[in-house]
Amino acid sequence: MEKVNIQVNSNDIFNYVVGNSVFDPIERWVDPTRYEVLDGFIYDSETKEKITQSSEYQRFCWEVTKLKQLTDKMQRREIESVCEEIAEIAPTYVLI
Repeated sequence: MEKVNIQVNSNDIFNYVVGNSVFDPIERWVDPTRYEVLDGFIYDSETKEKITQSSEYQRFCWEVTKLKQLTDKMQRREIESVCEEIAEIAPTYVLI
C-alpha cells in the first residue's frame, strides 16, 4: 500500500454534492478507472482488494454523503458554507 497525499477543496465538494461533477472529491486524486472511492474504504479493481482508510477519511465521506442528501432543501450560499466546513476536515492522504 502506498500513502498518497491529497488536497480536497471546497469547490470539488460543492460540484460533487450539487451534481455538477460525477467525481467524488477524493476520487479526483486517484485513478477512477482502477479505484472506487466508498465511504469506509477504497476498492482496488485490479487487485480486488478493499483498502481500509483512516477515521478522518470515513468521517469526511459521511459528511459529504449527508450534505449531498440535503442539498435540494438548501440555498446555494448555505451549501457553499457547509462545503467550506467539510473541506477543513478533509483527509490529507489516502492509502492505495
